[in-house]
Amino acid sequence: MASVRELPRRSAGEWLWGPDEMRWRRTFAGRPEEAAAAREFAAGMFAGTGCVDVVEFAVAELAANTIRHTRSGEDGGWFGLELVYDDPAYIAVVDNGGHGVPTVLEPVDLLATSGRGLYMVSQLVQRMGVEGSPALGHKVWIEVALDKPPVEPLSLMAVS
Repeated sequence: MASVRELPRRSAGEWLWGPDEMRWRRTFAGRPEEAAAAREFAAGMFAGTGCVDVVEFAVAELAANTIRHTRSGEDGGWFGLELVYDDPAYIAVVDNGGHGVPTVLEPVDLLATSGRGLYMVSQLVQRMGVEGSPALGHKVWIEVALDKPPVEPLSLMAVS
């Protein structure tokens, strides 16, 4: 019988918080209530970090946009959420394509009821990007520091 190589004994905490990144992927039905489910899932994965508020806000915004503006929101549509617990944290929402390209636009009217979500997300994160095409789908991703202090997203809308 072959010998089993002994691994060094580690605590559960050492294993859980080891040097390797933690990555999760999950799909959600393309229905409005699933944006809240995606936000809650992401909040659970980043609970206890300084960036949890930013992650929640960004996931809610990106998921809502994909449901509203892509084929993900049509019958049988879905969107994907990818989370990487690393520093910086990586969060991505994948859609089913169609209806244009996600674009960050600086808002003309800060009191408008739509059109400023991606801009607000871009102001809260270290980096942001868009990959893909309308035909195949897009991935909108962000990176944010794990220790980023909590930010009130609505403070970006304050008029000076």
